[in-house]
Amino acid sequence: MSMLYLLAGSFVVALIVAVMWTRLGRVRRRDLVLHELLDGADALEAQLHEYRDRMVTLKKLLAQLPSDMTAPAMAMASVNPDAQVKTALRDILAHRLWIKREGATATIEALDNACVAIRKTRDQLEQQLKQLDEVGSQLESAGRELRSAYQELQAKARAHGSDAGG
Repeated sequence: MSMLYLLAGSFVVALIVAVMWTRLGRVRRRDLVLHELLDGADALEAQLHEYRDRMVTLKKLLAQLPSDMTAPAMAMASVNPDAQVKTALRDILAHRLWIKREGATATIEALDNACVAIRKTRDQLEQQLKQLDEVGSQLESAGRELRSAYQELQAKARAHGSDAGG
């Protein structure tokens, strides 16, 4: 009879350990997803600041070129990056508040969906940052070419002026 109690007790202990192990796994999974969400929000925030900085740099490059060449680009750049970034940062803050309020009770599926959404937004912003880099490189190149052409014209004008004067 004591063997039966020992076997039953072992079964109950094994069942309790299995239940606790499963719950611990869920808690760890939730903690990992919450950590990923917060890290994603931090990274997105950093990308947004980088985006704003690059837009400012792009506007400075545009301002150095002749206005008739840059009118279409200036119209595109006239969108206020500060306002866009501030709106996006407010959205990130709202996500962080949601995580703080609902993170402990939200389903893993809802948390996973939030992670996917942040990753998708970061990927899209990364593509925009690459496009800004390409446009910036093209503008820098155009600026160098214009300066070179201007210097050549000045040199020719000086040479022509000295030929006419002499």
